[in-house]
Amino acid sequence: MDWLESLSCPFPCSHPLDSGWVIGVDPDTSGALALLKPNQPPQVFDSPHLKVLVGKGVRKRLDAKAIVQLLQSFEAPLGTNVYIEQSTPYPQDGKQGWWSGGFGYGLWIGLSVASGFSVTPVPSSAWKSEFRLTRERSNKDYSRELASSLFPSLSSSLKRKKDHGRAEALLIAAYGKGIKINSDSPCAVENLDALETGEKLVNEFHLLSTPTL
Repeated sequence: MDWLESLSCPFPCSHPLDSGWVIGVDPDTSGALALLKPNQPPQVFDSPHLKVLVGKGVRKRLDAKAIVQLLQSFEAPLGTNVYIEQSTPYPQDGKQGWWSGGFGYGLWIGLSVASGFSVTPVPSSAWKSEFRLTRERSNKDYSRELASSLFPSLSSSLKRKKDHGRAEALLIAAYGKGIKINSDSPCAVENLDALETGEKLVNEFHLLSTPTL
């Protein structure tokens, strides 16, 4: 068994039935968790966190106990798929940023597997490329706009710049669910049951967001 297989619960040999539930996680302290269930509206939750004294300053830290309570409150089927953005350190983040990113990523993985979920790490480049959030479309505002277009019932929860964590959690969940971009389909995705037999194709956001010359 390799490391990725060890993130599956139950273990791959038991072949759990696919419930259609998908969870997406932006593991930063300012991140969020998104929950997609068949025939149910999408949900998004800010990552539980605490304020702790570090040296002479106050910093945010993820609240492990509250995360467990949140995960358990879903009463999700055993083996529900959780897609967690893979932590990638950047030089400009500094040592504190590297520590915080790695800590959050590892904590979410550990708590998710311990709660009976199956975890898939997702590089940010993978889901952003899928939704064409690259280069000029890579900023947080585009993520919020796209998430609002995909999930209009949550648009009021994505209006502020600081809501980018919610948007990214929703997009990570959408990536895990198999939602893709195509030029010939409507944008809103509210009936998740339609995704169980095939891929939902979406693109109006990109048509509306392209600057007019």
